[in-house]
Amino acid sequence: MRRPLVKAVRPIALTVLAVLLTAVRPVAAQAGGQSHLVLALFGGVRAGRAVWSLTGQPIIAEQATSSGLVPTGQFDTVDLARRTASGVVVGASGTYFPNSHIGFEGEIAFLGLTLESSCAIRQSQPPVANDISPELCASLQGQGVATSAVTFSLGVVGRVGAGRAAYPYARLNAGLVARTHSTIEMMGTYTDPNGGITPVTLVGDSTPANMALHGTLAAGLAFRLGTGYQLRLEGRDVITRLDRVTGRADPSSGTLALPHSGGFFHNFALTAALDVILEQSHRRRY
Repeated sequence: MRRPLVKAVRPIALTVLAVLLTAVRPVAAQAGGQSHLVLALFGGVRAGRAVWSLTGQPIIAEQATSSGLVPTGQFDTVDLARRTASGVVVGASGTYFPNSHIGFEGEIAFLGLTLESSCAIRQSQPPVANDISPELCASLQGQGVATSAVTFSLGVVGRVGAGRAAYPYARLNAGLVARTHSTIEMMGTYTDPNGGITPVTLVGDSTPANMALHGTLAAGLAFRLGTGYQLRLEGRDVITRLDRVTGRADPSSGTLALPHSGGFFHNFALTAALDVILEQSHRRRY
């Protein structure tokens, strides 16, 4: 349901960029207090990190039968964890500089945000016949759930020596991130008596927080490439609010409803950007 949102936003951003490019023209460099606009396309890589882990969670040992799953009076124990894998980041931004030192920025970015699961199990003793838990846990171990995320942010940019061939800058952004998958929910599979692969939700999330606050602290170097163009190399700390598990759940209901809450996580990324330096064209009035 949410993936079409990502596909719909991308052409809108490209259209806006094209319109701006036709309305402005490149300038060699900012002189004195002259204002200008910088449009950028960027891409890079983002590091992975752990999100949450849980040890010693009991789960009902369920038997697979021809009529479905049958709960038993025994409990297996699992250790569960979730992390975000490393991935790519691409996006576009526009920055207006009313003077040579301070600018105001708007940015949209698309993140590849694969969620990786891990699971380890200790079966009840003696083990339950046809217990689905070992197979369910094995399907979660190393499982990757492809997730897309889109960030929208506004911020401020500070720079020193903007007229030079190379100069440093720093920026601070804040906004929202929209994701397509819960960081809590876990769904695995088992083989039923008829040989069919059947999905099972081990950990549920009835209220996923797929929209959250997002911020970026960044610093980098800009290198002039010629009239109206520059290359930027940047390191950024992406600070995002993600849901994390805070404790164990009552195993009697089958699907686990793990208690969880939001927390802010740091995630480091390296990006390269191509900037086009522009100024507004002025039409003569009669």
